[in-house]
Amino acid sequence: MTKLAKRITLLLLGICLISSTVLGVLAAKKISEMPFGEQVNIGELDKENDQVGMINFLLIGIDADGTRSDTNMLLSYDGYSDRVNILSFPRDTKVLMNGHSQKLNAAMGVGLAKAKADMDDAPEEELIRQVKSLSGLPVHYFVTVDFDGFKEIIDVLGGVEFNIPYNMNYDDPVQNLHIHLKKGQQHLDGQMAHDFVRFRQNNGGSAPGEYVMGDEGRIYWQQRFLKALIAQKARPEYFDKLTDIFDVIVKHVRTNYTMQDLLKHVDVIQNLNVNDIESYQLPGDAVYENGVAWYVQDEAATDQLIHDVFLPRSREQWEKEQAEKAAAEQAALASAQAGTTMQEE
Repeated sequence: MTKLAKRITLLLLGICLISSTVLGVLAAKKISEMPFGEQVNIGELDKENDQVGMINFLLIGIDADGTRSDTNMLLSYDGYSDRVNILSFPRDTKVLMNGHSQKLNAAMGVGLAKAKADMDDAPEEELIRQVKSLSGLPVHYFVTVDFDGFKEIIDVLGGVEFNIPYNMNYDDPVQNLHIHLKKGQQHLDGQMAHDFVRFRQNNGGSAPGEYVMGDEGRIYWQQRFLKALIAQKARPEYFDKLTDIFDVIVKHVRTNYTMQDLLKHVDVIQNLNVNDIESYQLPGDAVYENGVAWYVQDEAATDQLIHDVFLPRSREQWEKEQAEKAAAEQAALASAQAGTTMQEE
């Protein structure tokens, strides 16, 4: 190759390199400017701290008029061990708002009134405040989605494979809610997924399996659905779906999460170990007081749960704790079996 040819080749390579770099920057800028739902800034939210190694998302599912939260789940990512733990808060959790005992699912309505009176930044702020108080954990991001948005997002993602545990038949003409699902492994589209996560009981009041526990039973299955959704869709190959769901989330999602945050967390998503996802419920008891159903938090048990599960620890420390826990359980089982054998003798 002549010197002139080499120079021309180097020049073309340089132009290509510069062009690709510029286009890459422009593409990244375009992506980063895409709206990830209605952007909402809330002062009650915490700033993400890399030193703590924790990222917490509050997932809020609201009813049609936006005054009640049907689902309240805190997804907590441990950046040291790449684990995700889910903490659900029952709708009937007893909390103090405006000086009165109220149910947690009313926090959105209280927050809406406060926002209209310029006492809070947004309707979600009161719920975020209550979740932080109940758990003692920071909340860095929130995502609020309504029922229609949930259905559309599931459809855009191609549905979810899930094993329906029981036959489900429930009709509520007032809400225009009609749930008819058959037991067994099947492909759930958006409407079917919506019906599953909203199911509580059958017509006539009968509740199968875990659903006899009321809201606790529904939380149990909501968490398992969410784990299946994350396991199937939190993968790099689904990133190209982001552009398809923008129209959906702009209409149905409120959040402080941005595309810049998503780009920052790409490595986090890729490192997720779906086998480590565990689900928990705020410790407490369902009680009736003056004919009203409440869920009363057990504060001591909550503190223990947060310490044992949600505080960040290294992968080595977590695996050591799991091994010690398994050994203790095995020893207790062996001791119980030995006692039974002695009684039989």
